[in-house]
Amino acid sequence: MKIIGLTGSAGTGKTSVARYLKTLGAEVIEADLIVKELTAPGQPLLDKIKEVFGEEYFLSDGSLDRAKLRRLIFADAAARRRLEEIVHPPVLATVEEKIQRLRESPNPPRVVVIEAPLLLETGLDRLVDEVWVVIASQEAAVRRLMARDRIPPEQAQAMLAAQMPQEEKVRRAHRVIDNTGDFNHTREQVAYFYHKLLAEDEEE
Repeated sequence: MKIIGLTGSAGTGKTSVARYLKTLGAEVIEADLIVKELTAPGQPLLDKIKEVFGEEYFLSDGSLDRAKLRRLIFADAAARRRLEEIVHPPVLATVEEKIQRLRESPNPPRVVVIEAPLLLETGLDRLVDEVWVVIASQEAAVRRLMARDRIPPEQAQAMLAAQMPQEEKVRRAHRVIDNTGDFNHTREQVAYFYHKLLAEDEEE
């Protein structure tokens, strides 16, 4: 069983690449989905977040005001670090559990993809065989973030500036997928890397 760590800056199209990898036969573990599950109403992690950030980051129904908290952590590096200290350890533990369950299943998948925006920052990359980084031009990423999150360009640029530089991610990658332009071209790159990985796995 080969494990791919899929990452990239905001607006590069990681999720689209992960979805395509799923159609090729990979099992995908989404770190963002795990975060949502761990911070759902009634989860103990919410109490820790409330303790550190206060009631003002919660909605009237007791759920986390994700949009407000997102704005804070992209504007305040210290707040971002505090949130990461709370959230990252249980996310890492959950991903490890999922991988272990897949390994022990009667028919383990040949390829597992961990899709994680902060793969390299959180140490999730230590669980993978290869790091795949999705890249896009700054202009393309800003445009996509503006459309996806309905935010002004300044906020989209601030989101990108708050993350590990794309160049550093590329430096640490085994494979780089350029998703600046047409997604058909992206699919070709992904399919090539995926089948190459399967072929190499068969040779081992």
